Amino acid sequence: MVEATPRVTLVQDRLGPVIAVITCLAQGDLHPDFPVIEGDPELEAVVLGLEMLAEELAASRAAVARRTAELEAINNGLTRLSDLGNLLLSCDTSSEAYVVLGRAAREMYGQLSGAVYLYGASRNVVELVSSWGELSVAKSFPPTDCWALRRGRAHHVSLSGAEIACRHTAHGERSSAMCVPLLAQGEALGVLHLVGPPELGDQSFTPLAQRLAVAAAEACALALASIRLREKLADQSLRDSLTGLYNRRYAEETLDREIARAKREDSALSVIMIDLDHFKNFNDGFGHDAGDAALREAATLFAETVRTSDVVSRVGGEEFLLLLPSATSEDAVRKVERMREKLKKLELFHRGRRLPVLTFSAGVASFPADGKGADILLRAADEALYEAKHAGRDRTVVAAEL
Repeated sequence: MVEATPRVTLVQDRLGPVIAVITCLAQGDLHPDFPVIEGDPELEAVVLGLEMLAEELAASRAAVARRTAELEAINNGLTRLSDLGNLLLSCDTSSEAYVVLGRAAREMYGQLSGAVYLYGASRNVVELVSSWGELSVAKSFPPTDCWALRRGRAHHVSLSGAEIACRHTAHGERSSAMCVPLLAQGEALGVLHLVGPPELGDQSFTPLAQRLAVAAAEACALALASIRLREKLADQSLRDSLTGLYNRRYAEETLDREIARAKREDSALSVIMIDLDHFKNFNDGFGHDAGDAALREAATLFAETVRTSDVVSRVGGEEFLLLLPSATSEDAVRKVERMREKLKKLELFHRGRRLPVLTFSAGVASFPADGKGADILLRAADEALYEAKHAGRDRTVVAAEL
């Protein structure tokens, strides 16, 4: 019994540093001070095993931390994508959507510069609708300058890779960049373009950032396609399909608003009723295709002659209504006479055949002298138009002169 105490003490002295290391590892300290063991191969092997275990635990902890950060980033990205989708679907017009898109992109890609481009009407150029960041981006470019649009899928250019930069990317040699096509129902609406700052190099576009960019482009494309469809349907309900001018419904609604504004501002307002002369004979003699072509040419001439604030609408077969805010009766007469002279000089051809010269009769009425309500004002312009026809056509009659 007397000899036991030195043996216990000896064992404690031998295993004490190892036990201390095990205690640190158990408490979560993966970087303890490992003792240096000499002359004891078994204990040296135990310490080496503990060092390897600490390294594995540290690597596992780092992997878990990276995965946790990645999951948090994915969750934040998905939350922002959901918010962006809801905001875009709540927009009434494309212009509103572009503002929302630009602000959301700044928030999602704060350290990146970028832009959203959409196809123009001719589809031979994509035009800038929103941009952000410090690096400059192109205002427009042909679709062939973008590899994403040419290939129909995302195109990422890294500084260390062999990918070819898009021609529209001004910083392709100094920064990593990414283009993602905006695809909806198989049709390309435009492209999302992102550029990383030169100091970040290839760190700008991690695999996660690339996946989020593709998801953002998909969400934006679907929302923009929905908004465009709504705008198209709304426009079709207010436009004449043949000439592209506004229809009677829009003209009458606008006239009510303009009369209310003229009352508030004590300003002038004139309306002009126009009817193409002998147009039935024109259709009978040359066919309805030629008549439709003539109507489109006349409509274009009318629309190009008026101011931006004026409204030109087709309200019947060959009948047109013009609303001229802030225009007196004299202003309206000068404008309609200029139109009448231009129309006479218009050369019309259809299928290689020259068409006869078009003329029109017009009636002018003004608020409030000829009527304080929409119905009365339109009736006065109609009566003036009828008088112009009765007097021989190809002329303008003012309601106040009747």
